[in-house]
Amino acid sequence: MAIDLSTSVKQSVAQVSTSLDEEVVILNLESSLYFGLEGVAACIWNAIREPANPAEICRQVMDRFDVGEEQCLAEVLDFLEQLAKAGLIETYSERSDP
Repeated sequence: MAIDLSTSVKQSVAQVSTSLDEEVVILNLESSLYFGLEGVAACIWNAIREPANPAEICRQVMDRFDVGEEQCLAEVLDFLEQLAKAGLIETYSERSDP
């Protein structure tokens, strides 16, 4: 599923994650791959503990970082695609229940 503004996402149940200082560490339980996130990426990760759409995520990012809405949406969508390819998030259309 392509991620767009009408897509809700949340952290996958097939991962475990924790915060270490300013970094978020994630382990994909299916692939055994480890990921480390900092800064904006960690903010996005924390924003999707519960289902959220890209606009909701951007509001949280813009509250913490100096970024415009257009740039934020583009970068959030790109990062969510990367998380989806890594198997770290679940995606839902706005019409389906998470």
